[in-house]
Amino acid sequence: MTIDWDEKKTLLQEPNIAAVTQLCDELMEKKPGSVVPYIDPVHDEDECRIVSLHIAPGKGTESGFVSHFNDDEAARRATSIYEAVELDPRYVMPWNAYPWVRDPELPSALNVQEKTDGLRPFRQFMKINKRTSAIIAHGADAHAFLTLFEKTYHSSLKNRGVKIYKATALGGRAFAVSAAKQEELLAKNIAVYKDAMQRAGIQHL
Repeated sequence: MTIDWDEKKTLLQEPNIAAVTQLCDELMEKKPGSVVPYIDPVHDEDECRIVSLHIAPGKGTESGFVSHFNDDEAARRATSIYEAVELDPRYVMPWNAYPWVRDPELPSALNVQEKTDGLRPFRQFMKINKRTSAIIAHGADAHAFLTLFEKTYHSSLKNRGVKIYKATALGGRAFAVSAAKQEELLAKNIAVYKDAMQRAGIQHL
C-alpha cells in the first residue's frame, strides 16, 4: 500500500486533528531546529478513547508522521494489532513520551531530562483528547514516564478514570527474540487492546 504523505499534510488542519497539529508546531517552536513528527490525520481527537504511548519517534517517522503506515517494524505490528482487534484508527491515537526526533546515536532509553521534557506536552495532548479512557504504554520507558507523570501532576490520569496498561514496545529489542516468542508478544498486545476497547465501549469494525 503506497501512502501519499503530501496528501496527508493537506489534512493536518482538519477539525479531527488540528489541535494536535498545533501542539506539534508549538513544540518545534520551543526547541528551534527540532522535529516533532505530526500525528497521522486518520486519528481523531474528538473520538480518541485509547492513547497508544510509545517512547520516542522511530525510524519510520522520516515520513514526517507518527503513523501505523510508516515503513518500520513497529508500525507494521501496530497495523496488525489494529486489524486483529478490528480497531478503527479514529478511536486510538499514538503519542511519544519524548515527542521530538532524537539523535539515533543516543541510547534507546530516555534520560531523566527527556522524560521531564515530555511531561507538559503529554499533559497538553491529554487535554485535547478529553475522551480517553485507556493509555497503553509500549515499553518500560513509556510506563516509567507515566509513573513520573502521575507523581508530577498528582495522579491526574487516575482521577479521570483513565486505565493504564503495560505492554511491550512494538519494535527494537523487545522483538529481538525467536519467531515463536514474537507471536506470543503480539498476542499479548492484542489482548491488551481488546481489553481497552471493551472498557471504552468501542465497537469492532
